[in-house]
Amino acid sequence: MKVAIYVEGITEAGFVYQLIGEKYQWDWTKVQIECLNLDPQEAANDLRGFGSDDAPDYFLIYDSGSDTSVVSDIHGRFQGHMDQGFNKVVGLRDVYSERYIELYGRHLDQQNIAQFIKDIQEPLDEFDNTGFIRVRFAVMETEAWLLALSDVFQKIDNSLDADGLITKAGVDVNCDPQIAYFHPYAKLEAIFKSIGKSYSKHWREIKEIVFKLKWTDFEALYISGKCQSFREFYDSVFLW
Repeated sequence: MKVAIYVEGITEAGFVYQLIGEKYQWDWTKVQIECLNLDPQEAANDLRGFGSDDAPDYFLIYDSGSDTSVVSDIHGRFQGHMDQGFNKVVGLRDVYSERYIELYGRHLDQQNIAQFIKDIQEPLDEFDNTGFIRVRFAVMETEAWLLALSDVFQKIDNSLDADGLITKAGVDVNCDPQIAYFHPYAKLEAIFKSIGKSYSKHWREIKEIVFKLKWTDFEALYISGKCQSFREFYDSVFLW
């Protein structure tokens, strides 16, 4: 299997890199992971190429640098991936964006979200009638998936158990962050602030979370019923 994954930023790149590595249990002989266009350099150093050239499965993670660039980058490189024998191309971007706010305001509305996704996916379907391309959306942001992986926060600070998250940062571990929070980033920011740290999407903060995630965490999220957008992304990468 040969898969290209285009992501909107370094948060998504780190998340996807860890997800793939954990799924394959970091077995050098089974998977090869390559990351391109990463910024900053520290992230490029941490998300370095992994795996053997002879591994049966290959994943290319490309950081497009913004939500609007994911689709245009896929368009520009689509034919090249087909020529190189890729089986599919998957995009990952947030719903939360300047464009969404322009269209629908700062409201979390499932009908608006569905229309926003449809308006981006339909032109891609017309461009690629083979089903080679799928763009998946983190609703509202990839940070919602991180909030749903709530056990990871206690690995960062012992006080951030379920009670600590609700009392210190107003984060309810029993809710579905995809449905509950319009701007999940702000909740993640509140969690870090409650322990005297910051979260501003810098790589040093992102890796403190994603590198603590294990396969059991991802597996639990997949079957939890929370963050359906994560399940759709996972299926597009590994099952579709």
